[in-house]
Amino acid sequence: MTRHKLRILSYERLNKDVFRIRLVYKELADQGVTFKAGQYLELFLPDGRAAYFSIASAPESTDFIELHIRSMPDSELNQALLRHLEHEKTIELSMSMGQCHLVAEELAHGQAIYFVAGSTGFAQIKSMVEHLLVSGIKLPMTLFWGARQADDIYMHDLVSSWALEYPNFEFVPVISGVNLDELDEESSLPHVVASRIESAKNLLVYACGSPGMVYALVDQLEAKGVSEKQIHADVFAYAPRPAKA
Repeated sequence: MTRHKLRILSYERLNKDVFRIRLVYKELADQGVTFKAGQYLELFLPDGRAAYFSIASAPESTDFIELHIRSMPDSELNQALLRHLEHEKTIELSMSMGQCHLVAEELAHGQAIYFVAGSTGFAQIKSMVEHLLVSGIKLPMTLFWGARQADDIYMHDLVSSWALEYPNFEFVPVISGVNLDELDEESSLPHVVASRIESAKNLLVYACGSPGMVYALVDQLEAKGVSEKQIHADVFAYAPRPAKA
């Protein structure tokens, strides 16, 4: 895929271990290089190593591309990327990738949308929600954001402001107190999402998180009548699980 070199506009800490990076996008957007809400890109270090990150900004925000990157001290690649983004002026990337995305104009009347984010999976969800809000979509939307502790909901104020401004948007933070993959608790993210379903008809679900969380969500939603065809997640492509016997 074509590589592009973008200027690093800002590097900002959002909580104890999540950083927001903004890259100058306008020139690339003016050239017709676009993305759909929910897609991701690939960042390249000068030595050729690379990593994928969801785009956290909406396609309509053409001035910059936003990324949310969690610091993982045990990952040398992660630490090298964060050092580069903090101290260098530019970075190379390829875009855009991923089939878990949405386009406002393709949604149908009568649908309802559940967005389910685990931790920094919120980045992908943020792009989709902002795209729909900017597009004036009136379909009911509910965002479930799961985390181990309150500080991990690192954009709580932003999401709360959406809920105040848009009557069709609801925010449900889910603080489990345990690892999001420890899913036998009634307070777990998949359980909370499934417990809110009154009718599976016309429900769309977009999930972004660990494979364990997403597949536990699939199982709980299927028990409520939601088919896997109604559930969208990049996990299905990069971490498919064996077919059920």
